[in-house]
Amino acid sequence: MFKFCVFLALCVAASYGAPGGGGTYCGETPSVIYQCLNSPKVISAEVSSKCSGSKYENECDRLTCVFRESKWLDGTAVDKTKVTAHLEQFATDHAEWSPAVQHAKTACLGPELKAQSIFLNCPAYDVTHCVLSSFIKHATPSQWSTSAACAYPRAYAAACPVCPSDCFSPQVPIGSCNACYLPPRTP
Repeated sequence: MFKFCVFLALCVAASYGAPGGGGTYCGETPSVIYQCLNSPKVISAEVSSKCSGSKYENECDRLTCVFRESKWLDGTAVDKTKVTAHLEQFATDHAEWSPAVQHAKTACLGPELKAQSIFLNCPAYDVTHCVLSSFIKHATPSQWSTSAACAYPRAYAAACPVCPSDCFSPQVPIGSCNACYLPPRTP
């Protein structure tokens, strides 16, 4: 009878999890996360409009257009000096984003980036995703909206990797997106 009581107690404890919360589900990035951050646009509206529409087969092609139009490509490679200068100007214009910009410059423009999604050999996509992830992960608390609708996106940013939505496609093997290497996903 004692063993049964111990087993029952363990089952109850396991079903309720750790005290203090239900955790955060790590999966696709919440669609409202950018609105919750109140982040200004990093890419000009003019360049974005030139590179939008159905003429681009995928996100890699569209972001390569953005980098080409912004003069951030040197052939097929990202011109890290020009992107760094743009981010520094962004930090000057939006001082509250300076910590996130500094992290983005170090993480995204220093080392050679691994492919961040399903696109191989797409440095424009890799740098863009890395910078946006840095902005999400390193935003200061005052930059987050206090709206109740932003509570989950804020918890997600603190606990989860920022994975490109393409990584959740049924055709993509779990764990094959480099951007998703962080803590394991929780149910």
